[in-house]
Amino acid sequence: MKKKILFVAPNLHHGGAEAVLIKILNNINLDLFDVKLVLVKKEGGHLSKLKEEINIIDLDCKSAIFSIPKLKRVIELEKPDIVFSIIGHINLILSSLKLLFFKKVTFIGRENIVYSEWLFKNMSQKKRVLSFAYKALLRKLDYVIVQSKYMAKQVQDYFKVNSNNVVVLNNPIEHSKIELLGTESISEDLWRNDKVNLIAVGRIEKVKNYSLMVDIMEKLPQNFHLNILGDGNERGNLEGYITNKGLDDRVTIHGFVGNPYKYMKQSFALLLTSTRESFPNVVIEANACGTYVFSFNMPGGISEIIKNNLNGDLIPEGNIDDFVGKILEKYESGYDSQAIIKDNKKYSIDDYMDGVYKLFE
Repeated sequence: MKKKILFVAPNLHHGGAEAVLIKILNNINLDLFDVKLVLVKKEGGHLSKLKEEINIIDLDCKSAIFSIPKLKRVIELEKPDIVFSIIGHINLILSSLKLLFFKKVTFIGRENIVYSEWLFKNMSQKKRVLSFAYKALLRKLDYVIVQSKYMAKQVQDYFKVNSNNVVVLNNPIEHSKIELLGTESISEDLWRNDKVNLIAVGRIEKVKNYSLMVDIMEKLPQNFHLNILGDGNERGNLEGYITNKGLDDRVTIHGFVGNPYKYMKQSFALLLTSTRESFPNVVIEANACGTYVFSFNMPGGISEIIKNNLNGDLIPEGNIDDFVGKILEKYESGYDSQAIIKDNKKYSIDDYMDGVYKLFE
């Protein structure tokens, strides 16, 4: 008899957690598992990427907190063996439901937060309440999935989750898909084939620190061009900053693009200047394209991905001059794209799914 699994997410908007969920659902063996996806609100750009065989239950609620009665009712009706959630606030809701009503159901929660930098920095009343909830509830889950050893230690140290219940699963890569998409041609007029193209991919928010990336561009030679693929609340401010620096002709914001891999493949390097990253998908995706990465050594799992002089360079946080120096040094020496691709194979979707299946067993 098939094990019945309910996956739970707030929506399928573009984001790292949602992207990993899509990969799991599109690759799960439906001959072995009876799978349904529960969404607080059925919306988001990733919906079009989900294979048709996955049934969706739409709670049609404005927020997760208002979905609790409906979510409880769905679990009662579906009687799953396993409930699998993908993001922090949903994990807390489900851990409380397990504690109160569903002790015999296995609950698995995937976390994607660098707690020291997000939850416990610049504490507000809201964060104090949330940190209390995390401390009280996260360890009630049967298993907590994290993306890096760094995160595993924080889950154990901050929230006293038993080490036997913490599972490290690095984010997966669908190599064949990326290889195929990477071969598409770039026809956009905004792409400068006559320049040394650098790329940044991700939502334009404060945590991504794009202003520092613009500062780096200011110090690089004129033949370097930065392409930013993404959109977000800070786009207007970033556009203004670029203009004030006089770099409109050297920094291009493309907005959200459906296929970032063809741009990665054609770029000299990917830049990452975030203040924190749990386990950045964009880094391992760039590496899957054979593209080198320059990143600040921020809190999170980045140091578990980057091997200096193989697939990228880690630069001390905020050191713009060192960042510029590393780019110029690597531009002079070059790098081995095939060696990067070979090293990246350890993030295969098949290995990831094996880890998920072990949990389900």
